[in-house]
Amino acid sequence: MRIAVFIENRNGVGLTAGIMNAPGAREHTFLLVTADLEGDVGRWIEEEASARLDGARVDNLFREEEALAHAQFLEETAPRISDFVRTESVDRLVLFNDRSQRGSRVAQALTETLPVVLVQDGHLDFHYKRLGPGLRDQNWYYGSSGPAAVCVWGPSTAQHLLYRRADDDPVVHITGALGHSDDPDLLRATLNPAPRPARSSREPLRIIVLDQPLGDQRKLAAGQHRDYLRAACEALAEFGEVAVKPHPSTLSGHLNWLRTLPGVTVLDESTLVDAAGLESYDLALTFFSTTYLQTLRAGVPLVLFSPPPLNIVFPAVNHALLRNVGSVGELVDVVGQLHRTGKFTGNNTGEPLTHFLTFHDDVAERILTVVREAKVRAPRAAPVSGEASRAPVGTRAERALRAVRDRQRPPRSLAVLGLGFGYVTGVAIPVLTYTQALLAHSPVDVRYIDLSAYCRTEDVLDALRDIDVVLVNSLAPLWRSAIGNDLVGTLLAEDRAVFLYAHETEHVMAYEAEHSALRHKEMLKLLPELSLLCVSTAQADMFRGLGVADPVVVYNSVPQDTHRVRARDVPGARPRIVMVGSMQDRKGLDLFSRVAELAHAEGLPWRFAWIGHRTPRIASSTLLSDRVTWTGALSRPRVREELAASDVFFLSSVDDPMPLSVVEAVQQRLRVVTYRRVGSHEVLDGVPGYRSFADYTPEAAFEALRTVLGGQVSEDDYREVEELFAIPAFTARMTAALGLPGPDRVPHGRDAAPEEDLGTADGDAPGEPRAVIPQQIRHLNEDFKRHVSTGNVEDALRVGTEILRRRQPVDVLIGMAELQAARGRTGEACRLLAAAAIAGGDRGRVWSEISRVAALLGPRGRAIRQLARRESVRAQMTHHSARLRKGD
Repeated sequence: MRIAVFIENRNGVGLTAGIMNAPGAREHTFLLVTADLEGDVGRWIEEEASARLDGARVDNLFREEEALAHAQFLEETAPRISDFVRTESVDRLVLFNDRSQRGSRVAQALTETLPVVLVQDGHLDFHYKRLGPGLRDQNWYYGSSGPAAVCVWGPSTAQHLLYRRADDDPVVHITGALGHSDDPDLLRATLNPAPRPARSSREPLRIIVLDQPLGDQRKLAAGQHRDYLRAACEALAEFGEVAVKPHPSTLSGHLNWLRTLPGVTVLDESTLVDAAGLESYDLALTFFSTTYLQTLRAGVPLVLFSPPPLNIVFPAVNHALLRNVGSVGELVDVVGQLHRTGKFTGNNTGEPLTHFLTFHDDVAERILTVVREAKVRAPRAAPVSGEASRAPVGTRAERALRAVRDRQRPPRSLAVLGLGFGYVTGVAIPVLTYTQALLAHSPVDVRYIDLSAYCRTEDVLDALRDIDVVLVNSLAPLWRSAIGNDLVGTLLAEDRAVFLYAHETEHVMAYEAEHSALRHKEMLKLLPELSLLCVSTAQADMFRGLGVADPVVVYNSVPQDTHRVRARDVPGARPRIVMVGSMQDRKGLDLFSRVAELAHAEGLPWRFAWIGHRTPRIASSTLLSDRVTWTGALSRPRVREELAASDVFFLSSVDDPMPLSVVEAVQQRLRVVTYRRVGSHEVLDGVPGYRSFADYTPEAAFEALRTVLGGQVSEDDYREVEELFAIPAFTARMTAALGLPGPDRVPHGRDAAPEEDLGTADGDAPGEPRAVIPQQIRHLNEDFKRHVSTGNVEDALRVGTEILRRRQPVDVLIGMAELQAARGRTGEACRLLAAAAIAGGDRGRVWSEISRVAALLGPRGRAIRQLARRESVRAQMTHHSARLRKGD
């Protein structure tokens, strides 16, 4: 087999060398090809190939002397790569990036005629603070060219490719990363991080800043990049020596600017910084980069810095040597603790590294196997005539009125707050379906805000400044994000239009109440003030019990695949029973398995299949029957195919508010069986083709399956249920709901009198503290003073809040009150002054400070200032009298 490899950089040569060294690679002929007009890239690749591939030849599709403009060069790349594969009789082509300028042309030219295999060559699992419905960062589109197969590093990238859009159906293989997944040193650092011995206290640090060309890549304005880089270097210089290593692709203008930074050593940009080169440093800093793999190997702590304007964010990895920060102040806190104590505080939240990088000993062999077995993917069939459209409902007059109502009062701008926006779970699917439908017929500005990419409430508020309506997608952001409750509370206090679209069940609520107790408590305080949208009436009743006055039931929706095939009308001789959902106990793994065992014991030829990825939420006592085919996760189009090949959809969940999988089953006309307490029962009860079981037992579920297999599906009733969840109907309900006035709101913890709720200045200050590293109170006091002295108000408030959660030092109370007063937060300042007044200390001095700060509060501070002056005089007179009595 003749395998061509399209290479664009030095790293591609190294990956090619790994594949060519795989067992069985000698049976194939490898052809190295590149596309370069200016000559530099071609020479770099040839030099690397000469060193690593025994002088293997690299064919360049262009000659250096060709007089072509850049646009002509890119246009010529596609026909030339086509001629190359035809002339060289190429059987397969491997490339490492189908979104680069060259790689996209190559993929576009060959994917329909030749098996093209895409191999991941760097970290792709980035988060984005803001996602619009239009074009996004090129990393988002990786693998969208329709290759025959994609080899990825780990489950995270695989999930992104499989569920990026509703109609995506890529062939994805989790092979691991060449040179990383098969590295025992990296595996050891990943699973058993061995921190370096503690440094001596206050010893100067050696710090390396691994810069990136953010301005050149248009990820951040050049001026902003330089401002934040300068601020970070100046802050780090307080703790030791700072060196900056520019990225090799950095342009000369930025390199020249770097050399103007005072007190900073600028390293050669072409120098390779590997694990060995990093070992001499005590700390590394970067924005987002695959460099984290090298710092882990070297055992060097790495801080991933995300300035507020930077949209692309490296995800939080739960590792002792990796730390995400969102401001220079947080960076200073982390480095300050390392300087003081010799200990680095890594992330204590986030995904494990194995979610992004799977470890295997035979990565190259796995990739070669994928290349060898890859086949050109057949184009998808055109939709069957009449299948995509449905007969209009109602008279012409009714339809005309409905069309007007559908467009009534749509929000001019809508921001959706959530934690990720992909089709991997049922949480994001309805809101993505809605926003896409809204954009199709309304001039609405829609923005997706991923809270997992933010560290500060203020940055999110800035992104929401000109937004009319804010829709919080599920309660998860209030549990998972450190700023979720604080953000929503602030929006409510500003009387913003905030809606929450709930997807949670009683089971999830109980779980979070136990495992996220503090944030769950804060969320319960916010619920009555929110306009709540629900997916079922049962869920609405649950929230009424939690104090929500008037929840609105909007149900939900799923994308409609125009290519879907309906299930057969009459079950076959061996009926197939299927479940779609993640493998966890709440979804009824044990019940599903025991029903399969019961059917086998009865001698019935029933086949059982479960589609969904395995989760850790499976008890040791849960039965996973061999009578069930566990398929694992499949893409959405594949799920549709599996449903079409089945007879009954058996939702075994014990708790599900309104599962989307049942809606998809209805769209494909499967018989449906569910537990009576799930949300599907309220819309399917009484419909021929549906059965429920009242007792959550294998026997009751078994009888429901037996009954439904003997009945028929009612086309009319199923169509009515389908229309309830159809995109136009759901869009109309959501738009109407978002136009409703919210509940009567009182200001959320703002402008209350100082005498009210004094306990909030105790250990439960308003708002969740953000990103404060755990450390001794004296170190926090030092950080607070540093931030105040340098004018970092937000960071001073952040650290000060954490101090007040533990103790009430008067200096911090007064300092926090002054900061809040300067920002116009009168209520917060009054509460802090009230706490200072009762905290003790030198009474004369305390009242004198209160009087000084009260002068900043305007009219409201006059009474406080008068009281403080009187109390200050009284304290001085008492002190003077005590001294006189002592002298007597």
